[in-house]
Amino acid sequence: MWLFAGLAGACFVGAWAVNFFLDGHDDAASLILPASYLFLGVLIKYGDQAYDADAYSRRASLALALPGGVWMGSLMLLDAGTATLFLGILLALLAAGKLDNLAFQLAFAVSMVLGLAAVALLWPSISLVGVAVVFILALLDEKLDALPAARGTGAGAALLRQRPLLKVGVLLLVLAGILPSFMYLFAFLSFDFGYSLVDVMSTARWSNGRA
Repeated sequence: MWLFAGLAGACFVGAWAVNFFLDGHDDAASLILPASYLFLGVLIKYGDQAYDADAYSRRASLALALPGGVWMGSLMLLDAGTATLFLGILLALLAAGKLDNLAFQLAFAVSMVLGLAAVALLWPSISLVGVAVVFILALLDEKLDALPAARGTGAGAALLRQRPLLKVGVLLLVLAGILPSFMYLFAFLSFDFGYSLVDVMSTARWSNGRA
């Protein structure tokens, strides 16, 4: 748990530092986007574990679904790089059949409507190639996570559960200039490690409850 908390925090700080020192954004702007990525990663896994593992409140998850969807969609409307990332992830979740509860369906519908509006309003700033790369790699990571090998306890199993393909893909999109700043790499990592942190916390919570 502390490992993922540290990684999420370190990547959040890295995203802020790139935004502030390298990209030249002011204090508020340099914090809002990285903080939003981290928050959304935590929120999405909270909802996932509320329904799949009964680890958290389903009522709270449902109550947070609409504002969470609006938050994600608004980020896509305001930032083309974020739209490239989250549109690909949302489409992969849809293709993988992960929209299996009411909270996810509500958040998906709202964020996707706003995401499609972002494509119309921000075109051609949003890279459809980037969206396609994120979609393919995110979908492959979902398939890897579903493999029996990912259910084990070794280092290989842990790696399969950490979306390794998409992490490498986001790095390559930054290096190729499709995502215009290393801020997106650090922000995505904070999103993903925040997601993993809630997963680990929910497992510990469930185990303690069983005990």
